[in-house]
Amino acid sequence: MSAAAPDAGRAPGRSRSDEPQTLAAPAGLVSDILAITGRAIRGILREPELFIFALIIPVFFFVVQIGALGDVAEQQLGIGNYATFQLPISILFAAASTSGGNALVLDIAGGYWDKLSLTPAHRSSLVIGNLFGEMFAVLGYSLALLAFGFAIGVRFESNPVVGSVGLLALTLLFGIGFASVSIAVALATGSVRATQSTFIIFFPLLFLTPSALPRELMTGWFETAVSLNPMTYVVEAARSFLGVYDAGVVFKGFLAAALFSALTFALTALAFRRRVRMG
Repeated sequence: MSAAAPDAGRAPGRSRSDEPQTLAAPAGLVSDILAITGRAIRGILREPELFIFALIIPVFFFVVQIGALGDVAEQQLGIGNYATFQLPISILFAAASTSGGNALVLDIAGGYWDKLSLTPAHRSSLVIGNLFGEMFAVLGYSLALLAFGFAIGVRFESNPVVGSVGLLALTLLFGIGFASVSIAVALATGSVRATQSTFIIFFPLLFLTPSALPRELMTGWFETAVSLNPMTYVVEAARSFLGVYDAGVVFKGFLAAALFSALTFALTALAFRRRVRMG
């Protein structure tokens, strides 16, 4: 009876050696993702010039907008601190400058993708790991721009801890959605040029938002287009974290960012399946 006790409850025909195998696949996938994530982060750290370049354009637009419209916005539009009004735009701009697809398309072109198929490693880990690597980059961009804003006088009007954590969380959710666009194009085309051009998607979305002035001051077709743009609600939620906190505005922003990311994740999944079928 004592010899049979350890086997109690085991399904007939199932040996003890079968049990660890049920955990092998998910455990292996997690370890593969961690390895690829570390590889992606090391790649980012080895090329700091790319990190700096991704910050130059957002900072440039930020400085130009403040210089051109700062006094007018504060005197004529009643915006108390135009730098605080504009900083979220720069942060989201930098978050959309992700390059996870660029790293992945180089892996495809260089044969690394094919080499993974000859090993027990999961090829999906290459996609997920690059996405996590881009989250690291987006977090770095956001912290650098927040520090820059703080240095020139931008302050949180409400709780700075809640505001900064909420703003970073929203930016990460939005940034990972844009990174998925880049990765989906890399998987679907395997083209370096096509993948590098995905940032162009951001520009029409950016300019169809209340980037220069509040939405309530807009009129006509432009106000309608801005209201239909989901990125508008992300921008307004980001501003709510820096300015007067509004739970309703923040909820709409997170919902818009989540729906956008869900859509881009679905596109990435479809592109991944197509790439796997292609071999």
